[in-house]
Amino acid sequence: MLDMLTVVTPMRNEEETAELFMQRLLPALERNSSKWKIIVPLTATDKTQQILDKYEVETVDVPPGLGRAYKAGLAKAIEEGDESGPVLTLDTDLSHLPEEMDMLIATDADLVLGARAETGSRFHRRMVSNLVNSILLGPYTDYTSSYRLYSRPLLKRVLPEMRSNGFAFMPEIVFRSIRAGFKVSQVTVSFPPRVAGESKMSYRSNLKDYIRFLAWRYFR
Repeated sequence: MLDMLTVVTPMRNEEETAELFMQRLLPALERNSSKWKIIVPLTATDKTQQILDKYEVETVDVPPGLGRAYKAGLAKAIEEGDESGPVLTLDTDLSHLPEEMDMLIATDADLVLGARAETGSRFHRRMVSNLVNSILLGPYTDYTSSYRLYSRPLLKRVLPEMRSNGFAFMPEIVFRSIRAGFKVSQVTVSFPPRVAGESKMSYRSNLKDYIRFLAWRYFR
């Protein structure tokens, strides 16, 4: 069991899932860590904030963009110092199961990737993920999943270098971590359909973000 764990979980208009997510997250945290802190980079015009007000959660207001949300949330997380333990990230729509965090925590690495099982994967997400995986040609099967466990030294080293503001943030931080010499591992996690609401993924803006990342990756 960890002494301390910080959770960063972006939310964008998740009033339909926030309550259930918290009800599932808290028991999982109790089983895996003596203490914890939950940071929510929040973009909301619905009742998500009111739901979160019932829990011990620190919210950070951010503009739209997955990369922007993670930059803000992870930056807030590493302000606490190394004694605050590793940083777990996951989606709030329950397509990542909080009950599986123990697999990431048990893995000895600076960055643990929760590689999504193909069963249940949505076509567009699988297409984007497969495209990125084929281009990067690395040893891992899922560079775009946000179910991850980061060490604080890795975040302090890599986060200031990050450029992507959208979904390309996910493969970029893996690439930068590998290039900086950090140990990266992966475990296979479930990937059920989201329990309610709609995906916030914009494929047109994400494609532009990935193109910028790949241009930097290969032509810098």
